[in-house]
Amino acid sequence: MSARRSTEYMGLIAPVAPLAYPSPMGLFDIFRRKTRSPHDERAQMSRIDYLLDMKHTFLEAPHEAYDGSNFLQLVEKQLREGQTDQAIWNISNQVRDCFELANLYWGQGDVARAEAYLRQTLERHERLVDACGEYGLPRPSYPGIECAKCAACLLGVQVDSLMRDEAFEHCYEPWFKDALLSYCLGTQDFDPVVWQAAADAWTRKRHPKYRLDEFSFYVKALTGGFESTGAMFAAHEKLVAGRAKRNPASGLLDGYDDNELIIDYIFAAVLDRIGWQGTYRHSWPHTDVVGSVPQTTRQPDRYLRVLAASAPAVDAPTGIIEDVQEARRYIDRHVAEQTDYDGEPLAADRSARERGKVASELKALGWTGDEASLDLMQRYRMDLILNDRTAICLCDPVNRSSVKLSDWTRLFVDEFGLHPDFIAIAGSEEPTDYLDPQGGWYVWWKKDGRIYSVQRDDWGDPGVATADARPGLNLWPSYTSFVAWWVSEHVRSKG
Repeated sequence: MSARRSTEYMGLIAPVAPLAYPSPMGLFDIFRRKTRSPHDERAQMSRIDYLLDMKHTFLEAPHEAYDGSNFLQLVEKQLREGQTDQAIWNISNQVRDCFELANLYWGQGDVARAEAYLRQTLERHERLVDACGEYGLPRPSYPGIECAKCAACLLGVQVDSLMRDEAFEHCYEPWFKDALLSYCLGTQDFDPVVWQAAADAWTRKRHPKYRLDEFSFYVKALTGGFESTGAMFAAHEKLVAGRAKRNPASGLLDGYDDNELIIDYIFAAVLDRIGWQGTYRHSWPHTDVVGSVPQTTRQPDRYLRVLAASAPAVDAPTGIIEDVQEARRYIDRHVAEQTDYDGEPLAADRSARERGKVASELKALGWTGDEASLDLMQRYRMDLILNDRTAICLCDPVNRSSVKLSDWTRLFVDEFGLHPDFIAIAGSEEPTDYLDPQGGWYVWWKKDGRIYSVQRDDWGDPGVATADARPGLNLWPSYTSFVAWWVSEHVRSKG
């Protein structure tokens, strides 16, 4: 970064220096003069005007609840009054709020206003850092810091407080976004071992494979994995089009909702990092309209170097007890000692009256020739065998269970296209799960009697769904072995 650009940026955030763009209230007033309308007229607005109006109002409009201040000004009042934790949380949200406005203007081709909000994104991050220093608080790793990193990358400015590893758990989305933007912002080589460990942790959490595939696309682009620039753009256009067909619970910037209005900011940062220049819908600063053909003026030549990965250990632990008898002994020992969320003993024994119903229920499902599983289900109510590390529960074959094996399987087969050769062995009472299941779900495959975690996108074709299965990640050799692993997760959660 040049000294000149660094000085410009430092001038923008220095308290005594004049801002190089309109003040927050100034931008709000400018926008409101163009689109001012009462709330009952918002339904008549275009989608982009509605989103901009909502975002500006939330961030910059005076509010009675804030004693006439706006949200940006509220945090200073909270800091003065000692509400430091709330203030820091609110400032971290403002980082994303400013970046969302930048993205919306960027998508409309208003690059000047987009740049103003990119700079305000950085100003909000720096205010958070300064406030933590002023009040003796550790600077948190907050969801949305990837927005600040992207802004720094696109504007070509250096922010020392962004050059660190964030403390996100590597099985969740914030870790992947932060890792990608850190690679774009920094100079470190790509570490495939660390990435694969996070990808495996993501899979174990049953998160959607398609989202992991999207993150992997960015890695492939960063490391020069495409055979040509054209192939990279074709893959990106397919990725963006695929998002428009999905409806997961996600944020505005993820691009699933309002797909044609949102810029893929991660890819824009990737293009900047690898040295590509030109015009593309998802590039900075030369954006274009939806569906336009990428125009390349400079080919990418600054790909990340990939660190050499050491060979994996041959006998790497999987967390699986393969021997069925050993797995059953493990289950019997620990289920007898299990406790609920309040630390009280919780018995999972099945009544003698119910035991006689298990065999017929399994037979009706086509679950036959598996004496070990039958004996296990006759001994225990499966829905009472705990696992505190997931929100789902094991399905039980008997009627009075809250999540019945046959009902859950029928739901997935009839409504969501699960192949009838699969039996769904875990279910949920969460509406988001049974109304629109996402990610991976545990099934017993009639063909081989093994347990798999299959993704919704693939579960209509058993061959595809099980093709890349790995023990301890999304494959277990038997139902008994799976339940032993399930119990071990509960034991781990109890410390």
